[in-house]
Amino acid sequence: MKHMQSIAQISWVWVAALLLVACTSTQEPSPDMLPPTPGRQTELTQLYDQLGHENARISDGAARIAANGDDRDRRFMASLWGTRTRSAPGARRYAHALAAKGLHQEAYDWFERAFYHAEDDELLAWLRYEMAQQLVALGRNDDAINLLGNRMGTTPLPAELKVKYSELIDRAARG
Repeated sequence: MKHMQSIAQISWVWVAALLLVACTSTQEPSPDMLPPTPGRQTELTQLYDQLGHENARISDGAARIAANGDDRDRRFMASLWGTRTRSAPGARRYAHALAAKGLHQEAYDWFERAFYHAEDDELLAWLRYEMAQQLVALGRNDDAINLLGNRMGTTPLPAELKVKYSELIDRAARG
């Protein structure tokens, strides 16, 4: 019994020593993992709020400026989606700006945010197409084909969009 208590005490001392070493030897996170400065956060928050503006000139401009930011800025913008007003058109505008910068995975993520918050069937169909475009750009052709080919809705696609769906499915199938 004494032997077991001795082992338990040694174990606790060992754990305490490891915790002490872990707590005293922490390293500063790399600068790219830190959030933007408070001033930049304020600017990004204003840009985020402008994404949903009714005036397309204002919202498109805000989307382009925000998309020009670095990884930290884009992570902060994504965090705002959970804390500020969500706008499907705003998310779509930002996604377009990200896609134009070649940031296809991030663009896909923002198109998906818009998709889950859109209420208009025609907008949903366009968002599905825009998500599939990003998947093709990422080389995920089978996912793009499945996304476009497995629509659950009963609303027919607008003629213009039906052609675009077919063309993108064909392009994805060719690889």
